[in-house]
Amino acid sequence: MAKNILIAAAILFGSIISMAAVTVPDIFSNGAVLAKRENVPIFGRGTPGEKVTVRFAAQTCSTAVAPDGNWKVVLNLGNSPAGPFELHINDTVIKDVIVGEVFLTSGQSNMEFRLKRAEGFSEICKLPSNRNIRYFEVENSYASAPVHELRGKWVSADSSTLCEFCAVGYFFAKKLHDTLGIPVGIVDASWAGTSLECWMSKESLAPFPETVKLGQKRIDALNSHPERLKEFLRKQTAWEKKYGRSDIPVKLPPADADWTPHSGDVRGGGICWLRNRITLSEKDVKKPLCMFLGRIYAPMKVFIDGKPAAEGDPATAWSYAQFLVWYPAGRFSAGTHELLIRYWIPHDKMHMPQPFSFGNFRINGKGWEIYREKSFPVCTGEMLRSRPRPLGNAPLPERQWSRLYNAMIHPLIPFRFSGVLWYQAEGNASRFANYGKVFSALIKDWRNKFGNENLPFYFCQLPSYMMPSADPGEAGNWACMRKEQREALKLPNTGMAVLTDAGECRDIHPLNKRPAGERMALLALKQIYGKNITAQSPDGIKALRRGNQVEVSFIHTGGGLTAAAIPEKIALKKSNGTFTKLIRRSPGAQLEGFALCGADGKWFWADKAQISGESVIVSCSAVKNPVKVRYNWSNFPLGNLFSKAGLPAAPFELTVSTL
Repeated sequence: MAKNILIAAAILFGSIISMAAVTVPDIFSNGAVLAKRENVPIFGRGTPGEKVTVRFAAQTCSTAVAPDGNWKVVLNLGNSPAGPFELHINDTVIKDVIVGEVFLTSGQSNMEFRLKRAEGFSEICKLPSNRNIRYFEVENSYASAPVHELRGKWVSADSSTLCEFCAVGYFFAKKLHDTLGIPVGIVDASWAGTSLECWMSKESLAPFPETVKLGQKRIDALNSHPERLKEFLRKQTAWEKKYGRSDIPVKLPPADADWTPHSGDVRGGGICWLRNRITLSEKDVKKPLCMFLGRIYAPMKVFIDGKPAAEGDPATAWSYAQFLVWYPAGRFSAGTHELLIRYWIPHDKMHMPQPFSFGNFRINGKGWEIYREKSFPVCTGEMLRSRPRPLGNAPLPERQWSRLYNAMIHPLIPFRFSGVLWYQAEGNASRFANYGKVFSALIKDWRNKFGNENLPFYFCQLPSYMMPSADPGEAGNWACMRKEQREALKLPNTGMAVLTDAGECRDIHPLNKRPAGERMALLALKQIYGKNITAQSPDGIKALRRGNQVEVSFIHTGGGLTAAAIPEKIALKKSNGTFTKLIRRSPGAQLEGFALCGADGKWFWADKAQISGESVIVSCSAVKNPVKVRYNWSNFPLGNLFSKAGLPAAPFELTVSTL
């Protein structure tokens, strides 16, 4: 009995100690970078009333944990040397902490984009290690309400860590560090495929009832999806059985199977096998490997060297989910392996994996062979009409409004950042209306939450994407979104990096991430650090009609305007080395990308677009009395107007005035 009492007492005492432990989010961990500012909060959680003592760089601050379990002290690091220092929080010692500049990067996939995929990565890896450029990746997480916990770790720039750096953040940090000679930390909280509203607090969305309504509709779809999927699968199975299109037992292709070269999509229903080969190095197999097939659109099974390696069930296929599988280190041996993918296609078409990747090994549509084990007849009109309609993409919990703010931004508050870098808008391009106002609300809210109404906020305007249009009146969603993004420039301490020269027609993730990072760095160098440089792109501000010509005046010309050389080709997709011929819309003009329209609203490409000092003279024989002028107003513009400082002119549409 006495022994049991002692054990219970020991457990209780241990629980009290555990409750009393003062904690900090992982942003305060070995290798951290703190901002060289006067007011730098150090914060965390603990048991109400518990004393907290923080010591750093000859400063000591004490406080007590508040009734809500939070605690915070504020350091003055405005005149602090770079360090490194140790950060002491009660009995916890955090080592190798330096003082410099710290920027928060956020957004969707183009911000999440890894440096290992970016142009120039092999050359970057040859650079010496740099402990004054550091990176903290906030672990992907979502929550239905704000949380305090946050996971991640600090790493410094060297050949073993650079591959996982946020590419845009790295190029920004490198430019800042090389110019100022100071430590720079990047804290990345981004997630692919996410909308603007995912990163906003619930209260910041409240003034936008239509947006709130859409968010609730998404939550309802998420909650009801399991039952709707169950009902769809029941109907799909019945349809397959009715028309004799059910799956058959799996058996590997025979030795005499009729393999033929193949590229593109698989057309015609039935059982199809795709074959290729993958090569893994000794280095590859010593670490976990990810197999990625993109969106598969059909039930499938993967075999490697004749053994099952992965499977996508009908529920996954009909929800158009991206297919990836992780394998532990040592699962596969180094060398060349045979890859087989078996597709059962009840309908008439299946998209090939583009590209297939296995760790660092990629197959970009080359070397595939196909073998048809069984073919189904082409679907008739009645079959197609009676087929249950697939549900489409399954609702993802992380893509619900506010959930990423709750789990990936809120835990960082009130960390002192030097500024914010933002790359997001692709996820909102199909519903661009009102983006500018909602985006501005995010900026205001983050500034309020982080306790800094002047927090610098720089963002990337969408780059060129999709095929160039021959119709100057066809604006496209991305052109309209670029206009919406400009709305945020009405707020103080903001800046926009123009990227119309850094896109790819068929890749929403262009490989050239240097312009995005370095152009935002220019904005920071000018606005925050007072450098006398040109940081903003030329921008058309006024259009005057002189006869049948229009004179467009520009600001931010950076020493003057210039016409960049027009390339013969533009990139379709650099990752697979495809390009296409650039077709000029104004072949007789010095400048591409200008268009005019008259009172009838019909747009025509300019016959003439010529630089004249800090203006451009535009005319078109088909428009005698122009009322509007556009520049680069399309999804994939081809304009070549730059400042002499090397920055591309921003897209614009202006109403023409008369003298």
